[in-house]
Amino acid sequence: MLGNVPDGAACASIGVVTVAMSRGALAIAAAACVAGCVGSAEEQKFTPADATRIANVRPEMPGWTWPQNPKKHISSGSRTETEATDPLDVKLNRQTADIVPFGDATNKWQDADKLANLTAEVFASPAKAHELMAPLNAYSRGWGKRFGRITKDEEIEGLGDEAWLLRTESKDKADTYNSRRGNLVVEAHLQCFGYCPRDVDAAARAWVDAIEEVAGSKS
Repeated sequence: MLGNVPDGAACASIGVVTVAMSRGALAIAAAACVAGCVGSAEEQKFTPADATRIANVRPEMPGWTWPQNPKKHISSGSRTETEATDPLDVKLNRQTADIVPFGDATNKWQDADKLANLTAEVFASPAKAHELMAPLNAYSRGWGKRFGRITKDEEIEGLGDEAWLLRTESKDKADTYNSRRGNLVVEAHLQCFGYCPRDVDAAARAWVDAIEEVAGSKS
């Protein structure tokens, strides 16, 4: 799996969502508790082909110009390619040792000013996907605290069955959305580290809404 950090100098600023590269998967033996957490999207059963389709949703916002073609990475759900050494990575790998996605895809669009990274993962069941959310959010929060000032850290509505937003500011500005729809988990990260149009937050939400629309279409 591929990480959500920019190349070069931007990588040192906000490493909020390197999850897909540093994480394997998770097993928390509390699946029985998840039965009450399901929503209307639970009827959908996402496949590896859906992960690829959803990860292809290109960031398009008024006033923003993005590279036409992303850097693609499609994984078979294998564990991290290199052994994790960062304490945040080590902790997440330990917490997520037994949840292995059976399909995932990541695309990254980046230029000199900004980065958009999108990962879609599908799991064996909605319960397994739900188990990932808390460790995933904690991991993103850890990077946010390390590299910036967290200005928003909250659950949000209107994205799938459950969703969470982390907003971080330093010399950069970044929004990270982690969301789940049925057995699908989506990680969307938008970061500005150069010149960007004024409203980064609105641009990030517009992109996430477009991702949600494609996920909901299940075509």
